[in-house]
Amino acid sequence: MSVHHADTGVHNPVGQLAAEHPGVVKLGRAGWFAKGVVYAIGGYLALSVAAKASGWTDSTSSTGDQEAGPIGAIKTVAGSSGGTVLLWLLALGMLLYAAWRIVSALLPGSTDAKGWAHRVGYLASAVMYITFAFTAISLARPSPDNPDGNKKVTDITENIMTNGAGRVVIGLAGLVVIAVGVYRISKGLKLDVEDELDMSGMSAMHHRWIERLGAVGEIGRGIGFALVGFFLTRSAVRFDADDATGLDGALRRLALESWGVVVVFVVGAGFAAYGLFCLATFTRRRLEAP
Repeated sequence: MSVHHADTGVHNPVGQLAAEHPGVVKLGRAGWFAKGVVYAIGGYLALSVAAKASGWTDSTSSTGDQEAGPIGAIKTVAGSSGGTVLLWLLALGMLLYAAWRIVSALLPGSTDAKGWAHRVGYLASAVMYITFAFTAISLARPSPDNPDGNKKVTDITENIMTNGAGRVVIGLAGLVVIAVGVYRISKGLKLDVEDELDMSGMSAMHHRWIERLGAVGEIGRGIGFALVGFFLTRSAVRFDADDATGLDGALRRLALESWGVVVVFVVGAGFAAYGLFCLATFTRRRLEAP
């Protein structure tokens, strides 16, 4: 595994950790694989929502009715053949990915504003994937509670917005999520998708297609984040918790508008592309400090 650092003459604790504990990297890569599965299925579900809203599928068909996004993807796995075993494997993968993010956040590295921003982002990502893991575990149990991503967001928002201060918190949270979305879109437009990847030995054509997949994925993910952030912010402005929703709710609201279907399609294509990007590059992931 290759680990990039600015000066090869300086002691590199990240490279040393990777060399001394190669199992850590292998487990982390398994987490990236699980992440790819969730995004690929989530993208398919979002595309199904767009297809049904645009009339491409029979309105009486169940296609497009499943919850879009990561939680919907986990539910889809639950309903498949051998779903229980797959859910436990998926949950394990998510926990491994979360552990990778936590390790990355705690590694020695840059202590400037950008470095700390990366650390906070890694920890936030870890929390999100731990949540996904527990969702998979709850569905794998004999009596699952069938969690709903949209309702979770609404309920949490309602609990926080019991007073003016909570309203401000939700508003700020929405703005932060929008900022994350804009950042992801910017990375996609710049083709800046090779963080934590060792691309050595890859053919030029393979490299180009991987880069394109990652770019489309980042743009789609960015739009998805921005949509959720928008509805969070709007719920704070209107002081209405019901306005807050998860990704599935945001996509379904947009799908009611003719122009919105295009946005839903872009998000779905982006999620699917990002899932394929993760699946195509998980063996090339490297442990890298912020």
